[in-house]
Amino acid sequence: MTSAGGKQIQYIDNIDVSGGTCHSATLIRMQSRLCSTSGFTLVELMVVIALIGVLFSIAAPQLATYLEHGRKATCLSNRYNIEQDERTYYLNNNSPSLAIDSRYQCASGGTYVWLVSDPTAPDYPRIGCSLHYGRLTVPLTSLGSTFAEITIAMIDLINKFYKQNNRYPRSWGNYVFTDIGLDPVEWARPVNGLYYSPGGTRVTIQPAEGYIMTMKSTEGATLTLTPKLKWDLLYDVSDKQWYYHRKDPGNVIDISTMQIIKN
Repeated sequence: MTSAGGKQIQYIDNIDVSGGTCHSATLIRMQSRLCSTSGFTLVELMVVIALIGVLFSIAAPQLATYLEHGRKATCLSNRYNIEQDERTYYLNNNSPSLAIDSRYQCASGGTYVWLVSDPTAPDYPRIGCSLHYGRLTVPLTSLGSTFAEITIAMIDLINKFYKQNNRYPRSWGNYVFTDIGLDPVEWARPVNGLYYSPGGTRVTIQPAEGYIMTMKSTEGATLTLTPKLKWDLLYDVSDKQWYYHRKDPGNVIDISTMQIIKN
């Protein structure tokens, strides 16, 4: 027995086990087997990682396919609901609405547009999706089908008029349309539940009957527009800001929060 660092260490050369003799060399071999672990070596770990990578590469395309099938099913459900909403509106009002509620969004990023919008057509109404159903070759208006398409195009026309004439378009009567090359008759009806009107330095939007608009100010307040209020959501090209009702620093809108809701 020796002492190391204050600890007692005992070396055993011979131990009687079941009446036999066990030498130190035998104990060393037994100890090495007992101390060995069942953990992975680096090579084994690399093999496992490689196998996981191979399995993932096989499964990933199938997973993507399953997810897209789910998105297609959601899109189909959305189109059905939009068409049902249109049928109900026509039956109640004897006129088409052609509105697409903002809560219906294609999960794959497709754009919804009417393929059949004439109530006299036998297959009215029919909605299409740019990714999943129908060829969207005919937009709802001469400036496009969506809020973003229409407002961006109107703003662009106002800016072009200013550059060509060194003044803004007129802001009264049909001149608000004709000065920038638009047909007043086309814009006399709502598009997806909204009326659009350019004029002077502004583009104004109002909800049609049966629709409301909600949005948040840049200060976080929730604001609402209804047909009864006869107030506007307006964009001013001179300062490139969206406003609620009137041009005022306290009425600046975060346009990304705008929603169109059908009553």
